[in-house]
This record gives sequence, C-alpha cells and structure tokens, in this order.
Amino acid sequence: MKILGPIVTSKSIGESYIQIRDLIPLAKRFHYDGIAILENHPKSWISFIKLCNQFNIKPTILFEYENNVFIPSNSKDLIEIIKLYNGINKNISIPYFSKNLIYKKIVYPTKNFNKIINNIDGDYIKKDYGIENYISKDIYNRITNMDFKYNLKDFYVGIPKMGGFKKLYESLLPIISKLPDSYMDRLKYELETIRKLNISDYILSVKKIVDVAKNTGSLVGPGRGSAVGSLVVYLLGITLIDPIRYNLYFERFLNLSRHELPDIDLDVESEKRDEIIESLSNYFEIAQVRTYVKMKSKSVFKKVKEFLDYDYSEKFFKPIRSPKNMQLYNTQNKELKTFYTLAFYLEGLEIAESVHAAGIMLSDGLLKNKIPIDRSRKIPITLWEMDELKEVGIEKFDLLSLDTLSLLKKLNFKYSKESFYNLDNKKAYSLISKGLTEGIFQLESKLAKNLAKKLQPKDFEELYILLALNRPGPLNSGMFDEYIEGNSKDYLKKLLPETKGVVIFQEQVMYLSQKLGKLSPEESDNFRKAISKKEIKKIEDLKNKFIKNASKKIGFNEANSLYNKIENFAQYAFNKSHSVAYAHISYWIASLKSSNPERFYLEYIKFKGFTFSLFNEIKKFKISIHHPNIHFPHGKYENKKIFLPLRIIKGVGEFVENIIYSDISKNGQYKSFEDFIKRAKNIGITRNIIEQMIKAGVFNIFDKNRRKLLRMISEIEMNSSETSKKILSNVFGENITENTKNIKTTKEDIINFEKEVYGFSLNNNL
Repeated sequence: MKILGPIVTSKSIGESYIQIRDLIPLAKRFHYDGIAILENHPKSWISFIKLCNQFNIKPTILFEYENNVFIPSNSKDLIEIIKLYNGINKNISIPYFSKNLIYKKIVYPTKNFNKIINNIDGDYIKKDYGIENYISKDIYNRITNMDFKYNLKDFYVGIPKMGGFKKLYESLLPIISKLPDSYMDRLKYELETIRKLNISDYILSVKKIVDVAKNTGSLVGPGRGSAVGSLVVYLLGITLIDPIRYNLYFERFLNLSRHELPDIDLDVESEKRDEIIESLSNYFEIAQVRTYVKMKSKSVFKKVKEFLDYDYSEKFFKPIRSPKNMQLYNTQNKELKTFYTLAFYLEGLEIAESVHAAGIMLSDGLLKNKIPIDRSRKIPITLWEMDELKEVGIEKFDLLSLDTLSLLKKLNFKYSKESFYNLDNKKAYSLISKGLTEGIFQLESKLAKNLAKKLQPKDFEELYILLALNRPGPLNSGMFDEYIEGNSKDYLKKLLPETKGVVIFQEQVMYLSQKLGKLSPEESDNFRKAISKKEIKKIEDLKNKFIKNASKKIGFNEANSLYNKIENFAQYAFNKSHSVAYAHISYWIASLKSSNPERFYLEYIKFKGFTFSLFNEIKKFKISIHHPNIHFPHGKYENKKIFLPLRIIKGVGEFVENIIYSDISKNGQYKSFEDFIKRAKNIGITRNIIEQMIKAGVFNIFDKNRRKLLRMISEIEMNSSETSKKILSNVFGENITENTKNIKTTKEDIINFEKEVYGFSLNNNL
C-alpha cells in the first residue's frame, strides 16, 4: 500500500502550503492508495476524512502531542484525542511513539513550488516517495499493519432536543383557537411539512433564542429572509410579520424537496448580542464558529510578484482556479506557467483564524466531548468550520448585530399592534421620496437615494418594492426602468398587480410557475432556485413543463418570451419575505425621523458619528448645527437646533464625554475655562484632549478666541507665576502678557482647526 505522508495541511497556519482540497488530486496523480496527515490539532480531520472516503483513498491520522505522536485507528480513538485536546481527559490508551521517529514532514505541494518558496522546513510531494522514507521502519510497519476506519457518524452531535413536534404543537394550541378559519388550512399544511421533515427541534431552538434575547431587554428584529413566509414561525413569535397579510410563500422557506435545515436568522441589538450569547449559555452548551481568513486573488498576485519579481496577473480570469485559466498552465511560456502554479496553490490558503460574524452553535450535550474547542475566549470557538460541523449534525444559528435596532431603542421605539398596522405616515414617505435618507435603514447609500427620488414611494407596498430594487442588478437588467415606466404586458399586470407586472420578487417567479406553468409548490421553488443559480441540468424538465402548460393560456411564443423574462430577472429577483420585514424597520426609522428630526439626528450622530453628507442633510431641514458645548457633553436638541456631542471630536470619544458629564453631574457646570482646566486634571482629561476640544469650539461659550485658549492652558496649569511666564516666553519666542490681547484667531485658523477635529469645517459650511 502506497501512503503519502506525513502531510501537514495549511490549517496549521504558517506551517504548510498544502490545502486539504489539493491533497486528493495530488495523491491520485502519483497513484497513492492512502494519505497520512500529521498535526498537533484536529482542525483538518472532518474535511480530510470526508474527501478521502469520497475518493476511495485510505485516510490515516497521526496526532502530535507534546513529545509523542498518537496513532488513532478509529473514530473512538479520535474522540478520545479530542477530549485530550480539550483538556478533559489526560489518560488515553492509544498507541503512540516518540516524535523523534519522524524525520521530516511534507509541507509543499510541488517541487517547483518548493524550489521558489522555501521558507518552511519540510519536503514536497513526490512520486514513489511515500511515508516509509520519512519515518522509522518500525513505525512504518506498525502503521501498515493497522486497520484505520474513521466514520463521521460517530461524531454526530445534532441540534438540541427541545421536545419535538409534540412540544411545537402544544406551543401553538393557545393561539390556534383564536385564528380565523382562513388561516387554518395554511397552518395545517405547514405543520404537516414540518412534521415530515422533522425540524421541530430546530424551530423550537430558535424560539428559545428569541425568548432569551427578549429577556435581556433586546429588541429582536421583525424577521429576515424566507422564514418570514412561515405562519408557524410567526405564531411562535420568532418573526413578527403576518405572512398571510402579505401573501408570503411558505415554500420559499420550506418544502418537502428541501433536504437541509432551513435558515431562521435573527437580528438583535448590536449592544446586546454578547449579553444574549452569555445568557444562552445558561440553557445550552454554546460555541462560536471558526472561520479562516484566506488568500484571495489580489493578495495572491501581490505575493507571487514578490517571489518571482515579475507579473502576469492581467492574463488571469477570476477566480484563479477558474477552468478558463488552465490555458495559462498549458502554455510554453515557462515564466507564465510558474506564475500560474504559485498562484493556483496560494489561492484559498488559510492565513489567519477568525470567528463567524453571526454564527453560534447550540447543544444540549457536552460539546467538548466530541468537538475540538478553542477555550481561549469567554465564549468557546469550535475548531471545525461550518461545513464541517454540518457533517456531524450541527447547525449554526445566525444571531446578527443590527445597529438600527439599537438606534430604535434609543429613540424609545416599542413594538405594538399599531407599529405593524399603521404604516401610512405621509411625512415618512415624503422624506424617502426626497432622498433625505441618512440614517434610514437600507436606504443610506447614494444608489438608494437616487432610486428613492425616482420611485418616490407613497405607501408601504412601494417602500418594500424600493428595498427590493435597491441593488445594481435590477438597475442594470432593466427591471427598475420597467417598473417605473409600467410597460409590462397587460396579462402580467393582472397577475402581478403589486409590481405593475414586473417580476421583482422570487415569490412571483414561484407564483407564475404555479399559475401558468402548473408546477407544484415544491417544483416552483426548485424552478426559482435553479434559474437564479443557472443550474441548466436541473431546470430543463421544469422549463419544458412550464412552457408547455403556459402555452395553453398565453400561446407558445408568449410562454417562451415569459420564460426568457423570468430567466433574465430571476437572478436579480429579491426575497419578498425579507423585503417586507426589513421595510418595516425602514418605515419605523423614517417615521421617527420625520416626527422629530432634531432628536433623531442627535441620537444618530451619537450612535454612528458625524459626516459631511449628514451635515448637509440636516441643513436642508433648516436645523441649526452648533459646535459641541462644554455645558452639554452628550449634546442637546431643541426646536430647529442641535448641539453636537463631544464624542464626534477626533481624539475625544465617548469615554471622555461620559467622564465630563459625570463631573458636571457631581460638581455642577464649569464656571469658566479656568475652572474647567483645574477640574480636568482631577478627572484625568489630558492636555491633548483639551487642545482638541478647544479647536472644536467647545469653549466658545467662554471665549471664541481659540488660539488664546490654547495659550492659556499652560498659564492656568502653572498658576500664571512669573517663573512660568518666563518659561513660556522662551518656548513661544514672544512676551506673554496677562491679558493675551495680541493673540487672535483668524477665520482661516478656525477652518483648519475644524478640519483637523471634524474632517471638515462647520464654520465654513454654515
């Protein structure tokens, strides 16, 4: 048996250039029957075992621990090593040998790669040069005589057991009796699908997360993604949008042809996310999900250029491993071939470890008994990535930080029945239609402002359509123009009245495929998915069925034309469920902004900072903007007037703002600039911070001569003694008189000061 190894994979960051995905083709090229990896961590195991099993290669795992190397021959052994790695089992009875009996490791994919890049101690993969050349003969014989069998099913953890379908149904019983008859058929259909697909525990786990989040005092978003289309999920309080009211499709979320768990992603206040995760640990074993920072085309080309001192990057399509680039490897140009080889093996190389921005995993068992864990942080992190965790039955739950929810909380927004049913504030739509959308969720970009001014939404329906169209795709495809101009075919306008006959939403693709193409609900979702992903093989039968049945109603030519339109727009069509849910947040923010713009702007500035575009928009409201004022550290708003908070000044920040506010609360307002300087020393405000505040105009209330105030700091600090005046005279090269009358601050000085502390001048633009 020919065994390639011992291999170190690139998941040992900085110790190897061999990616797991390249191991199989390299082993096959040189006719190896098996591969042995040797590392001091379990990060590579799942992907390695899966790929070896998939391509009929015998996997061998060697685990380096302190001065020894363990030889786990089965899954049970691997689980024992995971416990050892996690620090919960030091006594394991697995064969081992001294690591000194391994002479060299393999860390480079090819000879040419190794020749050019030779910065790690190790060998490259060779033909007919197997593991027997790198380890002692006794160990080689031992390995070849062992039967290695690793089964990923033995690592199965699964999602928390929450009571299953019985518990789900019982949770809905108090609500069912109050439902209108029109809702019951939909509810029965959804429950039956959920029961057949056995996803009750998943849904109940998400409900538990929502309940825990609410108990921390966090606002939880009204919903996101296709989950908003589920009546069951809505009735459980996971989402807050009635899917029947908006004609949202359950099949977009879940149908019997779906073979993986659906996604129910949650938005929570950004300031509460960590607290929510900590609270969840009272109910579940919890961990965050490992991700890797990987080399992308730009950094790859830069690195290869450094190694070779020449550049062929302009000849490449992206990504580098695109089949189109194979011509570069088959070239007679040796330099280009070398450039391609290095770029090929560097693309995707892991260069740093990270944590998934939103993903967490939950378990009702002890994760550390089966999953390798990094416990260096407060919340543990799995060593396996999301795709690898799925192989052992673990699903991530996405808990996303949403700043806008925190802003809503600061503006005292609370959920009520009215907030979901009274969506007709004309002032809110007027703001959006004028493009005055700074701080309005999903509509802050330049593109969004332009589209808002063109579309001018007058009601909630047009608002969620605007959100769906607010992407370059719909604009470039002609979808937006067709909607604005309203030139769709009459039969489409009748079928799709809410969008003037334009296929804007994914659910509309499904609706047309059911209504005209006679596809089943499950087929319609597969139809939508296959078109958007351009999966030609999957779509052919459904396409023929659609055109055949649609031809009976609108004729063959029109059916074919409609299919082409759907194919064109489907890749840009948006999830209506997501758009409707997020449009609620956009509306709430716009409504609060329109009813009290001064308060909104102050809270938004405190939360997100102060920009020139925000400054210009505030002026359009005829609201006067005042420099930060030492009497109002947190800022202040009045009718048509805003005093900016101290935190927007470069080098000051929220921490200093809070210290000053606390000092004022305890000891009263500052009576003069001198009073502030004397008290500043006691509360830890440094000279640099004071200078930034002076330049920002914070002390204009005492004296508008900012240069004079800058000079006065030292005089006040040194009590204006004669000795100090002499020192200052020497430093500044001029006589300092008691009244400092000769010091002046010009308009140009103020402009320069403010550009330094704000990024632009308030005075110059008022």
